[in-house]
Amino acid sequence: MSSFTVTNNVTLRNLYKTSDSSLSKQSVRKETSYGKLVMADTQALRKGISSLADEDYGDESADSKESKAEFYKKMKAFCDSYNYTIQSSKKYNSRDSKSAIKQMKQLASDYSDELEDLGVTFDDDGYMSMSESAFDNIDESRFEDTFGKESEFMSSLSQIAKKLSRHIDLKA
Repeated sequence: MSSFTVTNNVTLRNLYKTSDSSLSKQSVRKETSYGKLVMADTQALRKGISSLADEDYGDESADSKESKAEFYKKMKAFCDSYNYTIQSSKKYNSRDSKSAIKQMKQLASDYSDELEDLGVTFDDDGYMSMSESAFDNIDESRFEDTFGKESEFMSSLSQIAKKLSRHIDLKA
């Protein structure tokens, strides 16, 4: 049983499109090798990072209810791919995956204040969660420093995912 809930939506399936969009569903993941899961999850995480980097964060006055809803879907898909990466890396149980989890937890800790201000928190197992109500009350432009193109947080996370994906045995 996982410590997080996945909202399987089109946005999340699109992040997994490069590898296998069905891997965005918990039921399919149970039958898949851990190596294949880690590879798909790290690729989806990196696509989620790119998607948020390409986001037009605009300004508070331009934020409509619809744009906030779309932005929330992108953030939720990113969060789900992050959590799937943590989950599959734990099950993969290699030195590289343990190192990646440790680095991801440290990164979350380093940026905890900024992330909490945006309604993003982490539990003791390293899983990310988001407050939907925070997204209703915070303008998208506030997310740019932490999740945008110039973000050190996202750049570091991308490097961790990239390094992990290089050390995966797809048959494991």
